[in-house]
Amino acid sequence: MTEMSIDDCVAAIRERKTFHASVNDGALSVKIEDYTHFVCTAIHNGHRLRSGLAEKCALSEAERLREEDPYTADIAANMPITVVGNDSRYEYDLNRASETCVYEEAWGQQVWREPLSEDEKATSLAKHSAFYTVLGALYERLESMHPQVLAYDVHSYNYRRPGMGDVPLFNIGTEQLDTQRWQAVIDSWADRLDSIKLPDIEVRAAINEVFYGRGYQATFVGKFFRNTLVLPTELKKVFMDELSGEPYPDVLEVLQAEFEQAISEHAQSFARGGGRASSG
Repeated sequence: MTEMSIDDCVAAIRERKTFHASVNDGALSVKIEDYTHFVCTAIHNGHRLRSGLAEKCALSEAERLREEDPYTADIAANMPITVVGNDSRYEYDLNRASETCVYEEAWGQQVWREPLSEDEKATSLAKHSAFYTVLGALYERLESMHPQVLAYDVHSYNYRRPGMGDVPLFNIGTEQLDTQRWQAVIDSWADRLDSIKLPDIEVRAAINEVFYGRGYQATFVGKFFRNTLVLPTELKKVFMDELSGEPYPDVLEVLQAEFEQAISEHAQSFARGGGRASSG
C-alpha cells in the first residue's frame, strides 16, 4: 500500500489510475483495482484517535469500539473499489454533515473530558472535508464512465440491547433515496441479502426496520450525483462480541464470502439491466 496526499489521490482518480493507498496520513484507505460501476465503503470501520484527542476522550477504548463498526472493511475487502475510514467516528463522524460531525455527547455519554478547542475542531472538520473530496472525485469519475453507479455503504449495529427484539441480520435504509426511481434495485438487493446462508444464524433482510438510511453519505450523493445510488446497509453484529469487540473468525469468514458474492451478483445484474433504474 502506498502513501498519498488528498491531492495526489484525487489526481490519480481523475487520471483513472489503479492503486491501493493510505490517504491523508492514513485517515482513509482507497483501493481501486478496476473502475467498475460499483463501490464498497466502510466509513465507520476506524478506531484511531489522533494524538491529543485520545488524552481528552472521556470514553474508554471499549466504549468507543462499541459504537464503531469494526470489521466492516473486512466484509467487502475483496471488491474492486473500496473506500475505508480509518479514524474513529468519535474524532469526526463521516456519516454526519460537517456541522454535526464532531460530537460533544453521543449515545448519552460525554465524549470529552474538556471541550475541544476551535483549532482541534477545525482539524477534524478538515479531515471530514478531505474524505468527501476524495469520494466526490471517485463518484464523478465513475459517473463519467458508467450510465449508473452503485455504492454499497456498509455499517454494523449492536443488537444485544433491551427491547431490541427480533431484528434483521441486514437492514437497508431508504429514507433519502428516490424510491420511485430505484425501488427495483433496492428490492433486488434485499432479496439477494435474504438468500445468504450462515451456519446456525437466522438470516433475514429488511428495509427501514431498524435504521432508515439518514446518514450523510446518502445525503452527499443525493445532492451532487444524479446517477449514483447509495445503498445504506446495516449488518447485525453476529460476527463479533459487540461488548468486547472480539471477532468470531468462523462466522466472519463465511459472512465475507457470502456478502461479497451477493455484491458481485447484484452489481452484475444491475449492469445487465436487472432492477435497474431508467436514466430519465
